[in-house]
Amino acid sequence: MKNILVNTGFWLAINNHNDKHHNKSIKWMIDNQDMDYRLATTWVVMCETFFLIKNCVNYQKAVGLFESYSRSEFDIYDLKKENSARVIDIMKKYQDLNIDLADTSLVALAEQLNTGDILTVDVNHFSTLRWNRNKRFKQLLK
Repeated sequence: MKNILVNTGFWLAINNHNDKHHNKSIKWMIDNQDMDYRLATTWVVMCETFFLIKNCVNYQKAVGLFESYSRSEFDIYDLKKENSARVIDIMKKYQDLNIDLADTSLVALAEQLNTGDILTVDVNHFSTLRWNRNKRFKQLLK
């Protein structure tokens, strides 16, 4: 089974009919429903996502996303203390991009899971960010 990373913008687009990336995100989910993959994200991304869905869509949609997690529809990983030095290195390296902890946590998760496949609408950051020092992310929503 292949792991696919998920960033906040993708979760928001799926849950917000007014998001400009909504149709593309839904289409990706439908087109790839038979693929052998597992969606993976971090608790940092999930906290950011819940906040945005709650405030930009509604509270019920935010709770619904967490209900899908409780049904084991995707995995949420911790940002472990032993990864903190790497996360800080990434933040310092890319400080000119003003990346947030959520994006940085996904770089660390990419290295942990050995995958750069990602569902994100953040084309700029994930075109620049590298995992395992020099590997490019493969943005699946293009």
